[in-house]
Amino acid sequence: MNLEEARKLFDRYIKSDQIKMHCREVEVIIRALAKELGEDEEKWAMAGLLHDMDCEVEPDIKNQGKKVVEILKEKTDCPEEICHAILAHNEENLGIKRKSKFDFALSAADNISGLIYAYGLMKHTLEGMEAKGLKKKLKDKRFAASVRRELIYDIEKTGMELDKFLELAIKAMQEIAGEIVL
Repeated sequence: MNLEEARKLFDRYIKSDQIKMHCREVEVIIRALAKELGEDEEKWAMAGLLHDMDCEVEPDIKNQGKKVVEILKEKTDCPEEICHAILAHNEENLGIKRKSKFDFALSAADNISGLIYAYGLMKHTLEGMEAKGLKKKLKDKRFAASVRRELIYDIEKTGMELDKFLELAIKAMQEIAGEIVL
């Protein structure tokens, strides 16, 4: 499977603009992480793009990720690392433990995208957003309360410092600001 095939699957299964936007955000953040960490950018980007591909067909969060992997195994030659990272991003519900840099990176990217988006909504733009301000919002548990902060902090298990991750994630989302509806 390559990124072009992943995009075709993505377009086939995801119709909601909100989910499309979120998955695209995670895709660009995790691609930037892969580049910074010297990992396979395309593989990581595919996981970011497809991680929530079953949200519309599997509304129960306790099962999300399973259908994505089922579809990937049935329709593609998807690498096992991608399947594992997608399942492990829902570790709490599926019991699939995050264990690799890839697993931790996907969960962190998934959650930081929501925090950056919420902060962007508050500011009415992503322009000028800085890691320092985002870090204050990260510490304020009432702000974007559904964001799982512990998964963002787990970025350090990839070998990257939190501040560097915040800068990288902001920059990645700023690069697609035209696609993001604030």
